[in-house]
Amino acid sequence: MDRPVDRQAGTGNPDRRAQYLAAAQQLFATHGYVGTSMDMLIAEVGGSKATLYKHFPSKESLVAGLMDAVATAVSRNVMDDLDGNEPLRDALEAIGEATLRGVVSPTGVAVLRICLAEAARFPDLARTVWGHGPAVTYANFRRFLADRVERGELDVDDFQLAAEQFLAGIVGHIQLKVAMGVAEPPDDDEIRIRVESAIDTFLARYEQSPTRSSSARQ
Repeated sequence: MDRPVDRQAGTGNPDRRAQYLAAAQQLFATHGYVGTSMDMLIAEVGGSKATLYKHFPSKESLVAGLMDAVATAVSRNVMDDLDGNEPLRDALEAIGEATLRGVVSPTGVAVLRICLAEAARFPDLARTVWGHGPAVTYANFRRFLADRVERGELDVDDFQLAAEQFLAGIVGHIQLKVAMGVAEPPDDDEIRIRVESAIDTFLARYEQSPTRSSSARQ
């Protein structure tokens, strides 16, 4: 079961923390994970080692911070905005669009490139990225599914499988293609088409109907 790893608590000046993350993203893109040093980050942003280490004690924690930003954009903010009373399709649209925009964002693509390049040499880094990113998104979506099942709107036996089917139906290979430089991030029209198609497929499989509800009670 996916379990998010402990997050690095944000301490001190949040603007400085954001500056470190923005600079780290650029340095990783230019020099790679191995080629980027904490001293380079200090030279880019300013401040002292003590200030940097208060926010991020290691390069791995910087990658975790980048992944946290993506996970927040993908699901946490959206889930916070949903009050549970939205029509099911409207809620799925909000989650789906946030997911796709998040994974093809510059930060999402940068983290994926780091993983593709360094996972074999740094397996702990890959686990950190998974725990701070996809594991968070899946956990939030499973809770959403459980709530909608409780409301009688969905009929789901395996929450993780259903989550993977929905989210993978939206993301497909587009994030990988963008990270590899063989495709551009989707525009608004493509995002809408991908999300609507995934919702149609998902609801055809899992939406509760009077017939299914009645047979489930027998």
